[in-house]
Amino acid sequence: MGQTGWRLTGELLPEAAVKLELDLEQFAEAIGMFPPTLSRFEQAGDTLWRVDIYFTEQPAPVFLADLLTHAELANWTYELKPLEDRDWVSESQKLLTPVRAGRFLVYGSHDKDKAKADLINLQIDAGQAFGTGKHETTSACLSLIDGLVDRISPASVLDIGTGSAVLALAAAKVWPSARITATDIDPIAIDVSTDNCAINQVNIRGNEDKIPGISLVVADGLNDPHLATEQPYSIIFANILAGPLIQMAPSIAAGVAPDGTLILSGLLISQKQDVLDAYQKENMALETSWESGEWAALQLRKV
Repeated sequence: MGQTGWRLTGELLPEAAVKLELDLEQFAEAIGMFPPTLSRFEQAGDTLWRVDIYFTEQPAPVFLADLLTHAELANWTYELKPLEDRDWVSESQKLLTPVRAGRFLVYGSHDKDKAKADLINLQIDAGQAFGTGKHETTSACLSLIDGLVDRISPASVLDIGTGSAVLALAAAKVWPSARITATDIDPIAIDVSTDNCAINQVNIRGNEDKIPGISLVVADGLNDPHLATEQPYSIIFANILAGPLIQMAPSIAAGVAPDGTLILSGLLISQKQDVLDAYQKENMALETSWESGEWAALQLRKV
């Protein structure tokens, strides 16, 4: 078998494991690197959690040293090994349990038998794109969408940084007449999203089609001619990171229709006020916020 990547494995207290996940995402963002996948698992009968970090190539020693120093784990004992030709990310995430967020239930194909007839079921398998519904920010956005379903009926929806298309698929299920556009800077994410639309029986529409369904576009933020033709959007989701959210505040806010809704996540509680300030300058008013652990989400309205 050939080598396909590297895995770092160790054990940490739950609080340290969560902090390491946050620091890893911030470090990756700071150097323009797609965040490595981190999985953390509670171990039966043990106070320590197992932590696995998957890299596509051997991480530079200076990257690991800086990361672990910042995470206050400079003396952490871990194992770093090359991986054989297997999809270790998918295999590790098979251990994830189904996630309930309002009327939505997100699960992998290995938990297909756990689908509930009275819920909106979304099958999202772990893969090469971010987003299985397990992360707090994704479940936060799903919960906020759930709270909007009985209040609004959007004509157009934009999901920026769609990853595996969890939020776009949720929108398609609860607003079947909406035109939904899902974008990501990563072409692999769009490939994964295409597969997930088929798995969840959601129509894929052409980029120029003015019909219900999901249009999938490789784009950096709102920088794409197709997105300009669809503006303004009744709802925009942006579950990315605080830095890009602040940087793109003018363009994202401009894309929201008058009295439209904006859901932002991917930010830490400590970053919430900075993100909110950036959008309030663009005539976006806070409707509600959500917090869990270290993470936050914001729901705003265009005024």
